[in-house]
Amino acid sequence: MPANTLAIDIAGLVCRLVLPSPEWARPLAERYDAFRADPSQPPAWQVELREDGTIAQATPGWIQHDGPVTDFQVSWYRGSIDLAARTAWVTSPRTDLAASAIERTLGYICMQALPRDYDALLLHAVGVVIDGRGYVFYGHSGAGKTTVAGLAQSHGEVLSDENVVVRLADEGAVLYSTPFWGHSTPAELIRRRAGRYPLVGLFSLVHAHAFALTPLTHAQAVTSLLTTEKVATERTESAGAWLEVAGRIVERVPVFRLDFPPTAELWPFLARQMG
Repeated sequence: MPANTLAIDIAGLVCRLVLPSPEWARPLAERYDAFRADPSQPPAWQVELREDGTIAQATPGWIQHDGPVTDFQVSWYRGSIDLAARTAWVTSPRTDLAASAIERTLGYICMQALPRDYDALLLHAVGVVIDGRGYVFYGHSGAGKTTVAGLAQSHGEVLSDENVVVRLADEGAVLYSTPFWGHSTPAELIRRRAGRYPLVGLFSLVHAHAFALTPLTHAQAVTSLLTTEKVATERTESAGAWLEVAGRIVERVPVFRLDFPPTAELWPFLARQMG
């Protein structure tokens, strides 16, 4: 593989990154080391990173759709994603912003491609592994995702505090880590590790004074999961695939409303409730 390329695997979706030079590749190779793809796996997507320091910052950003092509600019990052050709390009003005440019692009690709082609969803959620079992916590801004990620640091492994993947499998549904973490997460708390774990449950978070776990019906669960990501609904085909996969996931994995106070007693409570 050329020195300016890097192939990464996110829950089975393999993307080849083509970078401006080997100098751009070195820091990214370290960042995504745990997610390096098996060299025998052909990439499903190719993403080209282009250096361009001449683009003015877009405030606010914009996004436009024309058939299978999505053009966008967010901050200094301008790019285009072609869902039919499975190719994309994005610009970065300098190397220290390269990862942000790439992850914005990969995030959009995952949101669209995972439900269409992989029986999987990219969720804006916290993934936690305790005793080899996966838990997913989600909710609107302020619901408690950051709080749960903090409480989990000394009780389990946080796979990501920003995005995880839930994918259907023969054994039910599985939780995959991603390399995507929150932009404001302290560097010392970030651990980019590839992992695949059986999923115990999905938990819609609500701040409360006492613990309570309430099962959601199928319809409630799918509607609740819609709060985790809405970009896929911009496209009819993606929206249909998203709803179909979400419906199958909640048939195999329990979904709950979790009322919780911000204490470490959360983990003994869940252990008792989930068995």
